[in-house]
Amino acid sequence: MGPPLESAWGLGAVLRGVVADIQHASKADDRHLSPRTPQQPVQRAILKQDGYFAASGLDGSMRPDSIDGHGLWFADTRFLSEYRLLLDGREPDLVDLRTEDGCLSFELAAGPLRVQRDRYVERGLHERITFHNSGPDPADADLELVFAADFAAMMAVRGVVNLPRAPAPAAQTSNGLRIGPHDDNERCTEIVIEPAGTRHRLKLAPGEKFTIDVEVMPVRGESEGFDSGLARVVASYRRWASDCASFRTDNSALNELLDQSRDDLRMLVERYPTGLYPTAGLPWFAVPFGRDGLITALQMLPTNPEVAGGVLRYLAAHQGQRIDQEREEEPGKILHEVRSGEAVERGLWPDILYGTIDATPLFLCVLAEAFDWTGDAGMVEELWPAAEAALGWCEKFGDRDGDGYIEYPGGRARNQGWKDSDDSLNHADGSVAPHPIALCEVQGYLYRGLLGMARRRPDLKTRAAQLRRRFDTDFWVAREGYVAHALDGAKRPVEQITSNPGHCLWAGILPQRRAAAVAARMLSPELFSGWGVRTLSTNEVDYDACSYHNGSVWPHDSAMAAAGLRRSGFPNEAEQVARAVLQAGMAFPERRLPELWCGTDRESDSPPESYRNSCSPQAWAAGSPFQLVTALLGLEADAGRGRLRIAPVETPLWRRLEVTGLHFAGHRIDFLVEGTSVKLGALPRGIKVDMRAS
Repeated sequence: MGPPLESAWGLGAVLRGVVADIQHASKADDRHLSPRTPQQPVQRAILKQDGYFAASGLDGSMRPDSIDGHGLWFADTRFLSEYRLLLDGREPDLVDLRTEDGCLSFELAAGPLRVQRDRYVERGLHERITFHNSGPDPADADLELVFAADFAAMMAVRGVVNLPRAPAPAAQTSNGLRIGPHDDNERCTEIVIEPAGTRHRLKLAPGEKFTIDVEVMPVRGESEGFDSGLARVVASYRRWASDCASFRTDNSALNELLDQSRDDLRMLVERYPTGLYPTAGLPWFAVPFGRDGLITALQMLPTNPEVAGGVLRYLAAHQGQRIDQEREEEPGKILHEVRSGEAVERGLWPDILYGTIDATPLFLCVLAEAFDWTGDAGMVEELWPAAEAALGWCEKFGDRDGDGYIEYPGGRARNQGWKDSDDSLNHADGSVAPHPIALCEVQGYLYRGLLGMARRRPDLKTRAAQLRRRFDTDFWVAREGYVAHALDGAKRPVEQITSNPGHCLWAGILPQRRAAAVAARMLSPELFSGWGVRTLSTNEVDYDACSYHNGSVWPHDSAMAAAGLRRSGFPNEAEQVARAVLQAGMAFPERRLPELWCGTDRESDSPPESYRNSCSPQAWAAGSPFQLVTALLGLEADAGRGRLRIAPVETPLWRRLEVTGLHFAGHRIDFLVEGTSVKLGALPRGIKVDMRAS
């Protein structure tokens, strides 16, 4: 049966702590559960490769009643809902769990028997199970492999739609099982077991091993064998690492965080005809999301700009073309999410939902930023019609009352910014802010998008300047010395003190005197927890440290704030926020940044308090460390003129940082940072680097 995976693959990275991805099913249209809903922590091991992913318990078992989305999934459909390994009728105990290059290795024990389950996902689930008698005496046991498939829709498992679920009929085949209705080839799971059979009698002498291979395939095809598929998966991770810029410091924990983030993004990206696209997060959001993809692309530009090209092209290809109230589609609008499977086929959920207010102006921002880093004029030319259509949406449909601001009237989701929970937008007295809503950060995105488009349409500079002046008048709350969260339907400022103005810093819509006040407030104890910037001030009536959007810390949100602080001329404040978030990532199991964590105050010798519903891995969380390092290095790009600025700020995170293969203007740049000094490698012809300490 070939050697065990450990010798063939070279597992080496023992996880720091057990893989404990704490996640719960979302409810209704939101990506969260109410903080008042009783919750029990759930532990999950997860793998994904292209459109397929597998979620299981920490021992590798899958149970259909798990609230953590156990199963093998493809196209929003669960093709395997139960998978358990029994020895003499009992499941072995977990000993250890290892991961490397897109593969998992579960080490289990049952008396003298040691069990190693080596697993990867590649057009299905593939597993090699090795049983080893580690005792001094002969050992025997009855092995049973239990499989079931219910072909449940993801939206039904999440509780968004109501669809019946039941195990499908299974039939023995010459080499395993076929699960599914006989007349339905679309929902059919083929299981190949070698040696054949779901039951085996193990009789092992001391030191003897027995190996069995299992393949679970949602789509019929010839089995290619465990080793060849494994080689492809490992090679894909190594190619991805080579394609990405490398950041190596003298801080080993930070290096592990950066490596984990890079590998998480490899797990999440899929290749479409339009290029790469990072799916939003696992397990519930393993599909393209507009806002999430754009922010992740922005975060990754110096590290791997191929992501931005793929995201922009995909969103342009699926840009709104008509008015469709069911899908919340309008001409020029950028999508919110893409779904498939039974919920879509039965008309219970749209295939593409356009219900988001920020993705369309963000599209303009990311297109401009992508040109700054790549200098790819051909891409801008190709996507310019989509940019014009997006701007047209901002002018006509986004600004329904003609006041110059982009507003949303509500839809399937009551709130349609990135804080999309129902309770995330209230006035300071706790009352609900009525629609339509003009969010502060969305106006910032529009401002930055207008400036980007003004390179080809200079007339837009005047409109951008007008927007900036009006924003300062309408959104600035003088008695708070801060930016309003939003304007409500009566044009009243929503005066809650939130993290959203950090995005306004990044967008550059604030005058310098306002930016200074925002910077000071964001680093004050009411907003800064020590692990990042809270979504809501501790002084607000709605504050709840462990809520989804009313006091928690989101790494992408803090990363945008850090980038904004740096761009606005506050390098020390940017360093403080960046260091806090990166240290949080180093404190979490696996050195993996989750979607969010609780906003409780940082205490010495204690890690951040986990938010138990957090997606992990999650795309813009995984991209955050790269945006934070970019801010710490003071990187500014102008690829059109071949100019790159490197202005590192001193940080306790490292004394020495070696950057290899940074993407800029179609080239790869190498340099070494020690403190605030920079030593460049050989530069390509036509590239100039400005090196100035902050």
